[in-house]
Amino acid sequence: MYNLPYSPRLPKAKLEKELGQRYYKKPYDRFMWWRGYTLKNKPLDKRSTFRDKILNGDFDFGPYLLEIELAKHKMNDKFVECTTTNGEPDFGKYHSETSIDRARIKRLNEDHEKDERTKLEELKKGFLLTFKMTKEQYDEEVTNSSAEELIDFYYEMEEKYGTYWKPMVKLRLP
Repeated sequence: MYNLPYSPRLPKAKLEKELGQRYYKKPYDRFMWWRGYTLKNKPLDKRSTFRDKILNGDFDFGPYLLEIELAKHKMNDKFVECTTTNGEPDFGKYHSETSIDRARIKRLNEDHEKDERTKLEELKKGFLLTFKMTKEQYDEEVTNSSAEELIDFYYEMEEKYGTYWKPMVKLRLP
């Protein structure tokens, strides 16, 4: 038995199943080679309502953390392959074999942090523009909420604070 360098939280089969259910497998893209999956639902445009964006999954987690876990499994497999005949690991070979995987993990972490930061900012902005609440009230509600789903939190805030009145958009007829 080997003392593997990484210990992913989920088994490889479960990760692949989860990624297959929630995301599409991307074809190779030389400009974003480190990404392997993309969301099934495209994000809605600016004209869509905040509620519709939540229901569409625009604020759901991206595939980055799951892809990182999958890369760790791949690196563990390479560690097993890089053992010598007497059972000792060849660290030089392992290091060169996993250089791309390590770069991929680094870039996926950066993408995850950037994606989460922008989603949280957009989420806060959406709540403040939709409901009659201040930034302090939003921060208080987010930390004290018992809602498990984002849409449930949306409905709680709608009931508690109410929405701003917004005029209907006039349609131009030809």
